[in-house]
Amino acid sequence: MMKTGFILFISGIILFMAGILLSMQWGIAGTIMGISGGMMMGSAAYFYAANIRKD
Repeated sequence: MMKTGFILFISGIILFMAGILLSMQWGIAGTIMGISGGMMMGSAAYFYAANIRKD
């Protein structure tokens, strides 16, 4: 579980940052990438909380 949360968080932050950078050129595509990256980082918080609760 911890590995899943970490992978989701790292890939989400990369996607979020790439979306911010891309939104300067292509607004719609960058916005979609930024939102999906933020959702991935948010879902990683669930896996972190589930792991803490289990310990």
